[in-house]
Amino acid sequence: MSRTLTPIATSSRQIASLPHHGHQQSIPPPQQQQQQLQQANSRWTPYSPNIIELYPGPKNRLFLSLRSGIEEEVDYALPKLVVASFHETEKFKLETWVDSVSALKEWPEKWIEGLELEVTSNELRKSRLQIELQGQEGLALSVIPEWIIPQSTIDRATNSLLILRNASFTANNSKIICRTTFLEFLIRFFELPVEYLLEISLRNPEPIHHILNILQSIFPFLIPNHTNDVRIQRIFNHVLPHFLINTRDQAIIQNILPLLISNLTITNNHNSFEYSTLQDLINHLLKLTVLRPTSPPLLLDLSLDLLISLTQNSNYCKQILLSQGFNAHLKSLLMLLEYNGRQTQATWENPHHLTGKVIRNPAGEYVRNENSAKRRKLQRELNQRQMEIYGGPGVRVDVGDKAPILSKQTKDRLYGMHEPTRSIAWMHETFIYSSTSQLLQVTFWHAYRDFFQNPATVDALLSASEVIKNVTVAFPGAMAKVWTDEMGGQKFVIAGMGFRKGSDDQERFTCLWNDCSSRHSPTDPSTLLSHIQSAHTATPQLRCQWAQCTHTPFTLSHLLTHLPSFNPVAVPEVITSHPSTPDIQSSQSSITNRLVPPLARPFKLHFMGISTPSDPQTRTPVGTALLACLIIRNLSKTLRAELNLLDIDIIREKESQKKKNALEERFGLPIPENVLKEEEKEEQDELNSKLNNQFNQQDEKENKEKLEIAKNAFISAQEKLRNVAESNISGLAGYLGDCLAW
Repeated sequence: MSRTLTPIATSSRQIASLPHHGHQQSIPPPQQQQQQLQQANSRWTPYSPNIIELYPGPKNRLFLSLRSGIEEEVDYALPKLVVASFHETEKFKLETWVDSVSALKEWPEKWIEGLELEVTSNELRKSRLQIELQGQEGLALSVIPEWIIPQSTIDRATNSLLILRNASFTANNSKIICRTTFLEFLIRFFELPVEYLLEISLRNPEPIHHILNILQSIFPFLIPNHTNDVRIQRIFNHVLPHFLINTRDQAIIQNILPLLISNLTITNNHNSFEYSTLQDLINHLLKLTVLRPTSPPLLLDLSLDLLISLTQNSNYCKQILLSQGFNAHLKSLLMLLEYNGRQTQATWENPHHLTGKVIRNPAGEYVRNENSAKRRKLQRELNQRQMEIYGGPGVRVDVGDKAPILSKQTKDRLYGMHEPTRSIAWMHETFIYSSTSQLLQVTFWHAYRDFFQNPATVDALLSASEVIKNVTVAFPGAMAKVWTDEMGGQKFVIAGMGFRKGSDDQERFTCLWNDCSSRHSPTDPSTLLSHIQSAHTATPQLRCQWAQCTHTPFTLSHLLTHLPSFNPVAVPEVITSHPSTPDIQSSQSSITNRLVPPLARPFKLHFMGISTPSDPQTRTPVGTALLACLIIRNLSKTLRAELNLLDIDIIREKESQKKKNALEERFGLPIPENVLKEEEKEEQDELNSKLNNQFNQQDEKENKEKLEIAKNAFISAQEKLRNVAESNISGLAGYLGDCLAW
């Protein structure tokens, strides 16, 4: 039977879950009461008592059987009371039966009498054995009989303690049990040697478990009335710590740890452990945290909780800092900060009110190619009016001997188009007007075929005649004709256009100065700069005229901000703009007038961290990770305080020496006699103090060295602590502030 109970504590700190500790139980609703009644009926045994047998009063049949001393009557009553105390918790009230606790502790007292006789017998046997080993005359071992407790006595004592244990789960019963008569029984039991108690816990563990559970249940009523009882204090400050250190029974450890925790947190019982006991207890608890892979989670949490209670006392905390294996223990505690931790990823959609609009990047290659295509279109329309076929003077420009290299964006755009629009757009990107140029139709066809023989094209190729017919659509000033050379040979050519000279990459160096007559002559940054200096800035300029820029004053350093680099810089093709920002403003050179762009719509908030157990309602950390964090914080705070005290002592010593020197300078040499006598007396007192505290000073020196080692351990742990503070999303960072900045 296990129930979680609430301890009465004077400390606001939440401690680990304490089994069998507390008393107030909520009244179940009618449906739950009915279910419990059905379950109780389904668990009926031949030992289940009837209503008459549980009738309150001095003549209760079961308790009269216990007091009779008749073994048959006792064996009849005990099983029924065990079942009643377990099933009928509401009806099982010790106050309704006269002297019920005394009747139930009769057989446990007989059991303790047997234990005491067995301890005495064992001691005598050991002493006689030691005499014989030393060769001295003495009684033979056979003279001293071995005391054996009857099994029936052990069974009846166990059942009696089980009844008291089940009854102690209600507050009123615990208060009745916590009286002088039963406390005398507890004191008598714990006065047995600890080594013998360990032996009994291996031989008959059940009654010891019942005693520890009863002690835990009556603890809230035990402390206010018996705080100054030395015998009670001995149980918590001597017997239970030694029992915990030496036993390897995990069930007993889980029963003792809550008692020690309650003794420290509820009663503030500090400076009560002996030095040797404290050292052994701390070392044992630290070992329990190291053996966590094979330990139950509750055992680990209770061990850490007791360490928290100890580290809240600066003296106890200092003992941990001065331990030889502190560095290893600190590493173990650091590992516990990620106990039961799991990788957590979270992705959220961008809020609508924080979403911007996505536009083309004015500095991207797509916009640059689009602007280049617009400039070629304007130039093509201007040249078309100047062709001879329309009565113009003609267009005389340099043309290339092969097709220009187009950018990837332009190629992808052309590959995805359909005929005849595709062939016309390709001609606009590849050719320009030229009155003095004519191109063989075969060369034209080969350029078209080589470009569109790509797996990315979505349409089949046109025939040569169909492509050539589209020339007049793309360039109305050009035509296909038969040309006769000087030797009289005839060739099929396309007159009035030629390959565009240069490439899309070279067009990055196009001069964008207003009213420039030779925009495409530069092919690299140096020639572009030379062109601008010779053609546009030969006379001083007051204002920049590059594209739409109107910066004032115009300087060479400002001009260099417009020139493209030799190698193109990778820029995103789209950017995020504020919804209220006009599109035309995004392409302007002045960016300080734009609003700060919010997040883009496709952008999602992504977060990754380590999650350790936390309270789902308050979202505060709980569990093993929090307990380890609190221990590390207490250790760090105490270490800082101890180091500050050492610094204060050094400062006081320096001030004392400085004061002495100032005193000599004040009076000069020789020093007045009265002052000299006072100083001699002070020196003698200091000498006597040094002689008396010689060993203490040596200990302080050793402690200072150990504290420096502890400080170095925290310095080595800084990176781990920072990682936990940065990655833990359960709130541990709020407790690690005192552990950082060493």
